[in-house]
Amino acid sequence: MENRSKYLPNKGDKCARCRKEASICLPAHRANFCPGCFVHYFENAVERGIKKMRLNRQDPLMIAVSGGKDSLATWQVLNDLGLDTKGLFINLQIDEFSQKSREAVQKFAEDRGLDWSEYDLKTEIGYTIPELHQQRQKKFCSLCGRIKRQLINRLAARENFQTVATGHNLDDEASRLLGNLIDDRQDFVEKQYPFLPSPHPRIPAKFKPLYRLEKKEILYYCELKNIQYLNQKCPFSKGATSKYFNQTLEFLEDKMPGTKRDFLYSYLKKDKNLVYEEPFNNCRECGEPTYVELCGICRLKNSLSRDNI
Repeated sequence: MENRSKYLPNKGDKCARCRKEASICLPAHRANFCPGCFVHYFENAVERGIKKMRLNRQDPLMIAVSGGKDSLATWQVLNDLGLDTKGLFINLQIDEFSQKSREAVQKFAEDRGLDWSEYDLKTEIGYTIPELHQQRQKKFCSLCGRIKRQLINRLAARENFQTVATGHNLDDEASRLLGNLIDDRQDFVEKQYPFLPSPHPRIPAKFKPLYRLEKKEILYYCELKNIQYLNQKCPFSKGATSKYFNQTLEFLEDKMPGTKRDFLYSYLKKDKNLVYEEPFNNCRECGEPTYVELCGICRLKNSLSRDNI
């Protein structure tokens, strides 16, 4: 486990819940837990998020899974809490990386008897991630993220799911908020929230069940639940600026435990007025909902076609 020594309690420390011998220390909470009570803490954090966001527990959830720790932990905890879930895996065709991602998702689902769907990026939009990277290297992580978000919307709607859950954790959300504030991206700041309602019948609601949990807590949860995830970064993620915001917050967290949580929660406490642009149009080429004449995927495909003329 990453930086495990920091999360080990002192000898003789007791679990905050059952008073047995503790095996994990959570500095941000000033609390120690034994393994069983830590799982209870983890599940309770997700359950509190479900209640706070007023998510209908009866609605089936599509879980966007990549094979990494966050998405598989999301699938595990939601299934353990009794929600109706199905995995959604998009094969990006990144050689060995995508193959290992697929294998991690397949093993996780088979071991637990869970259902999942696989879609191929090349089949869906006509390009693989390596092909797109070859032609659009500048700010590629941002481009890749937009493509995946739009495709997840389409695929979830195709399978008649009204809500999609993703594995974004507290570290992700806090660093994203910091980056958006520093770059003065107010449109993104206003719409950063753990639950975004559906703005259109063919665009599902978005839920981030792990927004109350740190990445190291998720690592420990995966260890306890025997989740065998892909511990490998995307080969095209080099140069992503998000890591610098992560490192900044991690530095502050090390000096002042609870900083990330306080920073994010202070923003989430504010009243949100999630207003979407209207009216929606139908993309004139693919028919998907869009604010403008062409959706983002069709604009990208057209620009790539022009470049290749």
